[in-house]
Amino acid sequence: MRLSVDLPVPAEIAWSLITDNAHIARWWGAYATLEPVLGGSFRETWSNGSREVVTSGRVLAFEPPARLLLSWADDDWPGATTVAFAVSEAPAGARVGLVHDGWQVHPAGRRAPLMADHAAGWRHHLDNLAAHAAGLAAT
Repeated sequence: MRLSVDLPVPAEIAWSLITDNAHIARWWGAYATLEPVLGGSFRETWSNGSREVVTSGRVLAFEPPARLLLSWADDDWPGATTVAFAVSEAPAGARVGLVHDGWQVHPAGRRAPLMADHAAGWRHHLDNLAAHAAGLAAT
């Protein structure tokens, strides 16, 4: 799955928005934390109805200010997927691209619903990121 969002801030600021926990808490939520170094951890705790879900992973690539690659799996998944963030210059600021890949770790019958749920979730988070960036740009 490939998504992107344009932000009205320079690429260096966009990088800090996706790697600094103070910013992550504002657009993603305080329940998500990132250790922004190669090999660092990622953890998100959220609720799926009556069940608490832990999504976690490791930083597989950390290339400021352009690329962040994470392994990504919910606690009940058979294996990890990957999530890549790419930051680049755009005409009005920066573009953040997101690629969530590796869905083949899931059985075929589970894959499409998981991808649809994650596409909606990522769109929500990227929209929040854009709103947070717009608020920073306005100050």
